[in-house]
Amino acid sequence: MQNPVLSRKCILTPPEGISWASEMVLNPAIIIDPKTNRTHLLIRTTGPFPEKQTEGKPLPYPIFLAYAYSDDGENFEFDFDTPALAPMLNTELCGLMTLDMRGEKVPAYMNGCIEDPRLFWVEDSLYLTVACRMFPPGPFWEHDDPQQCMPEWAKSDENPFNTQKNPTVTLLYRVNLDFLSKKDYKNAFTYVTNLTSPLYGEDRDVFLFPKKMKIDGEMQYVMIHRPYCPQNYSKSNPEKPSIMISASKDFYSFAENASKRKIIYSPTEDWQEEKVGGSTPPIDMGNGEWLLNYHGKKNDKIGYGQSFMILKEQDNDFPEITYLCPEKWIEGEADFEMPNKAAIPAIFFTDSVKCGDKIIVAYGACDEKACIIELDYNIVVSEARKYPYKAK
Repeated sequence: MQNPVLSRKCILTPPEGISWASEMVLNPAIIIDPKTNRTHLLIRTTGPFPEKQTEGKPLPYPIFLAYAYSDDGENFEFDFDTPALAPMLNTELCGLMTLDMRGEKVPAYMNGCIEDPRLFWVEDSLYLTVACRMFPPGPFWEHDDPQQCMPEWAKSDENPFNTQKNPTVTLLYRVNLDFLSKKDYKNAFTYVTNLTSPLYGEDRDVFLFPKKMKIDGEMQYVMIHRPYCPQNYSKSNPEKPSIMISASKDFYSFAENASKRKIIYSPTEDWQEEKVGGSTPPIDMGNGEWLLNYHGKKNDKIGYGQSFMILKEQDNDFPEITYLCPEKWIEGEADFEMPNKAAIPAIFFTDSVKCGDKIIVAYGACDEKACIIELDYNIVVSEARKYPYKAK
């Protein structure tokens, strides 16, 4: 296969002296403002937070988002004065509610951590998805147990939010780039709703197509997501984490009342043995075709790789995969992409923008560094078209 990689570079390592970003920086979101051509990033960060440590529990490591921008696409200015988005970090039941965009009081799933951001346009408005937990994790690179820092009451029936296991719930925010550019974070983000529900367990790697599609006779929003246990949605689904597509007439119904759901791809290749999921929001290729970047994971020793598929819009139904590269196309090669503190090899693509004949991808390297990789769009498309897809 022809190599589509034009360049890779690390743009950020954990900064010293910044408590909420001193341990890890990774998995950025990226968007370019069409009015100013400014490139905006939101970067996942974490650091120790002893002021919120519960007696007898490990030191918590809440997860935040930091903001950065560039006016030339090469040199970034990072704001570490304050997080762009921060978890609330309440431990009592009375502090675990918030308001959504409608002004309704809803569970504060973002109370413990806000991670893996993705920025994308839907119908001329900019949105952000983030994977959240109600309670902060501990040092997850040493011991990946989402419950390890939870208060004991939250593990019991006293918890009314179905978050006893502290699952990831993916949330949607609307973003105002003018306020974000001014670092007016309070007004830059408006919480819309949760797109997934703890009733169905872990559900990550969530983003929407930028336009509604006609599904079963109605124009509906269409969402890609990756449930950890697809059978929580339907016993007929595969067991392993897979790529699911869902439709809804509004954002608020996706979590529990989506009008239609379907698994479009599940692990089939050796390098995908543990899981597959969508990586970055789809790129409009024209003529009803969409380029979708996806990832697979073999195991903790081999780690993650990236590849691509092409979907084609259908009349009155979900888009279908027409081409899919089954091989692990892109993986870690540079020294800065090699495992260090986190042992699992991973270049984890989270967001991208198409600029002319380039795809600029923001990604995390082994859960420690924020990076940018540039791909040749034409090579990606031409190589992907060599693999017509037939479901196994």
